[in-house]
Amino acid sequence: MKEKTIGALSTFTGVSIHTIKYYEKIGLISSNRDEHSNYRSYNVRVCTDIYECLKYRNMDFSLKDTGILLKEADDHIFEQMMEQRSRELSRQIEELKEKKAVVDAYRKEIMDVDAHLGKWYIEELPHFYMRSQTVNLEYGEDAQMETGGVNLIDYVPQSKSVVCLSRDYLNDGEQAFSWGNGIFAEKEKEEFQTEGMTHIKNGRAFVTYMRLTGSYVSNGEMAVAIRKIFRQYKYVFPSDAYGVRIKITHDEEQRDWNYFKIFIPLE
Repeated sequence: MKEKTIGALSTFTGVSIHTIKYYEKIGLISSNRDEHSNYRSYNVRVCTDIYECLKYRNMDFSLKDTGILLKEADDHIFEQMMEQRSRELSRQIEELKEKKAVVDAYRKEIMDVDAHLGKWYIEELPHFYMRSQTVNLEYGEDAQMETGGVNLIDYVPQSKSVVCLSRDYLNDGEQAFSWGNGIFAEKEKEEFQTEGMTHIKNGRAFVTYMRLTGSYVSNGEMAVAIRKIFRQYKYVFPSDAYGVRIKITHDEEQRDWNYFKIFIPLE
């Protein structure tokens, strides 16, 4: 059968010239070279090899494994490699399911923001753990995120940026707040019971949602907004207030809008 040029082979197989050249470069396929013109030509077997390469690549086999399957594997190795790939895909499916659950939970958080923005209510909250890193806007002496072998950054996006406004500050005292990272947990986490980690036990809390821009903490805007909403319910703050940042968006004027879930433990 007449051999094909690389252009004709590309048209015949539907595979780009670049891919054909790359497969040849790494040894998956081979060509015949004209001694005088140095033009490549390919016999019909190369078409079969290209189809086999694409088959394995579409199963997400690596190029190295594709070469083994195409040129080296006996029946036993072939079956082993297929079994291993199936196990790998099963693991990836489980990982994707876990990631989807995280995304769906985050979408629910966002919907909660939209539904309750500017309102207040009482909610039963799970345990909350926070690692503070600043004193107002200055880094604390022990500012690293990791403490006692626990790094809340490892739990992102379940863990989030958090600002804590002190009870005295909210009760009209001197400005005092702290930035850090925090996470909710349905059960007490022994690994989080470490020095430098604040633990708010599960229980009722006053909850509201806010949308703020600019220097909303340092200029006192967040504290004013919390006081305004909370004091419709009760004048004296019983504890610190925590602002869990849910998302950041930007408007046409490139202002960044920060959306927070604010909660104040009541017991």
